[in-house]
Amino acid sequence: MKRKIATVPRLVEGRNKQWYVYFSVLNPMTGKMKPIKVYRGFNECTNLAQKKAWGISLVAELTEKLKAGWSPLDDKEKFIYSDQTEYLNLSKKFNKVRNSVKNTRYYISEYLDSRMVELKPKSFSTYQSKLRIFVNWLDHRNYGEFDISAINYKIIQEFFLFLIDDSNLDRRTIEKYVQILRSYFDFLIKKGKLTDNPVKEIKKPKKLKDMAARPIHDYDMKLLLTHIKEANPQLYMACMFQYYLAIRPGQELRLLKVRDIDVYNHKVVVVDETAKTNRRVIDMPVDLAELVLKYQINRYNRDFYVFSKNGIPGPEPLGHNTLRNRFNKFRDQLNLPSVYKFYSMKHSGGGKLLEAGLTMEEIRDHFGHKSIETTDHYLRRHFGNRNTRIINNFPPPI
Repeated sequence: MKRKIATVPRLVEGRNKQWYVYFSVLNPMTGKMKPIKVYRGFNECTNLAQKKAWGISLVAELTEKLKAGWSPLDDKEKFIYSDQTEYLNLSKKFNKVRNSVKNTRYYISEYLDSRMVELKPKSFSTYQSKLRIFVNWLDHRNYGEFDISAINYKIIQEFFLFLIDDSNLDRRTIEKYVQILRSYFDFLIKKGKLTDNPVKEIKKPKKLKDMAARPIHDYDMKLLLTHIKEANPQLYMACMFQYYLAIRPGQELRLLKVRDIDVYNHKVVVVDETAKTNRRVIDMPVDLAELVLKYQINRYNRDFYVFSKNGIPGPEPLGHNTLRNRFNKFRDQLNLPSVYKFYSMKHSGGGKLLEAGLTMEEIRDHFGHKSIETTDHYLRRHFGNRNTRIINNFPPPI
């Protein structure tokens, strides 16, 4: 059963023609609704029309204040607030308002509000969904109304044991939970609400079978691209954009527009709205520029998406999974390993740059990584520690 936290303010004409705005709010100390009458401003009105106009404006003011978190009761520990962890179809009348102490759900809502602008929509959705699971788990275990200082290391460990043992999540997902929750508690520390971050020394599950996209071997690459180029030129072009530009296949590739390609100055711009991190300008290799000219992509409307319906640029982008599903179909028809994914084209290009002797800094800049450490981790993960002297000059045993 839903718990009433406040009634909607309404205008009342009282006895002796005394006007006021009436509403009630939940008194957190008694658990009962407390009636509130607001007489402010009515005595200054000289006629009924003025009183009515003032009353309407006062009702609107008080309604918005209640939605924003104001309470007329002198209780600093109780608030009505917008709950970012609730689903969008709940509490419509009060814009997802919720009555509670300033507990985890309150501060997570505040934290999500603070991250909404800086995070990309997809990343924000990830933060929101994982933090929603966390607060719902707290409620289920009767920790939901605990003061935030009581959410300690023991409770955090209990939550992660639930994720690992009951939900059977893999290591990468657990690490994402660790990152998000640690960031949330760092937010509380900066606000002066905590002195220590309880997210530490988290037990992590064993690595499940690695199904991440892998670079494609040269022989398999030739076989795959030969078939794709003949049967689906648009998919072939998408593969080449990934390979040559290290462009991510989701937002960056799917939402690329004709105007973002400067074929004569050999550059492609990934704009802020689609970039995983920030806007970046990517060097466009000569071979890819020639391919763009061959397919005459630069001649289409500059506002068209490069990868649209009917195999040509158009006003609507392809669906989120269209290119990936097409790629997988070719891969499976050729009986190639399932670890070859559409994303593998980006990894394969990185491997070729490494073999060509580019420096770590050059690869970092081309891939749009924020640091050398990120690039080093990426290359080690996909290609190991490559040493051409060992490959070509290892002495024979005898």
